[in-house]
Amino acid sequence: MATTNPIPTVWHKIGEYARFTPSPHNTQPCRLHVVDDTHAQVVFIPSRGLYVADPSGRFTEAAFGIFVEICKIAAASFGFKLSYTYRLDPLYPGGDHETPQIIADMTLTADDKVSDMSAELLLRRHTSRLPYNSQKVPVAVTQELQAEARRWGHEMFVRNDPEAIRWVVELNQASLFNDLDDAPTREELKRWLRYSKREAVAKKDGLSAEAMQMPGPLMHSFFYHHQIWTTPGLKQLVNWVYGRTMRGIANIAWIQGPFVTSADRMKTGHLLIRLWLILTKHSVYLHPYGSVITNDISRRAMLEKMHIGSEEEGKKMVWLLLRLGYSAEPPHSERLPLEELFV
Repeated sequence: MATTNPIPTVWHKIGEYARFTPSPHNTQPCRLHVVDDTHAQVVFIPSRGLYVADPSGRFTEAAFGIFVEICKIAAASFGFKLSYTYRLDPLYPGGDHETPQIIADMTLTADDKVSDMSAELLLRRHTSRLPYNSQKVPVAVTQELQAEARRWGHEMFVRNDPEAIRWVVELNQASLFNDLDDAPTREELKRWLRYSKREAVAKKDGLSAEAMQMPGPLMHSFFYHHQIWTTPGLKQLVNWVYGRTMRGIANIAWIQGPFVTSADRMKTGHLLIRLWLILTKHSVYLHPYGSVITNDISRRAMLEKMHIGSEEEGKKMVWLLLRLGYSAEPPHSERLPLEELFV
């Protein structure tokens, strides 16, 4: 499947944006296989999947939707309409974690219609794990987010009451550290941690200690000598260091909607990046609380606490929980070079 011919200019330009696609743990699992000037395929590199933490690929499929929507927005900025078809094949067939899979087929057609999203926002978008400044997101912005969610068949809820925020922050912290007590999950995450700026720049992927707002040596010790850090005093130290990054939160939010089929989950990716760009337009940052969502016990606790009610067997699933707000400009996660995007 390797690309041997020169990449057509338009796909090369689209790739300049697509390589900044956010992905779980910054694993960057998507590639572009260019067929010709107007056709390309999205390819999944399963060795970059999270097959321990996300064995069925639910949240990986959402990342595919993000990747395709970014390609679509970028294409529009160059005068093209991008159409796509997902293949919807199960991920990791037969437990195969090595063979690349074609996820989607994309086609370009000339179109001078201006996109409703600026491609420039794709390069400004970042996750902020820094402390926030206690400023609430304006109601007009949350209403714009909610309208976009409804347009895609989902609902977005925003809370700014201190008690709800405190409870969610504590739940996320407990869920995260409970997950890390699981050895297989911890071992998978270790592959994607970068303990120094030098290592992050060299590998150009993964979660850097700088982005995580954790001292590199402490993070390394926590993962490689985990048993030591389960003792009460030391565990409280790590919780305290992590908790310092959660100051100043004035808004939490969650999104609820269909999350049953692969098509549902890819659709959530299209929605998520569009919500993210709306926030970017208004200079608002977000930080997902993934551990609460992937931990069924934590998610059920959240449903009860927030009086969310039945998820109707995934038809109204809470698939994203996050904090919204304002902070200093966060560190930028590294990205693989453009040439590695093409296969």
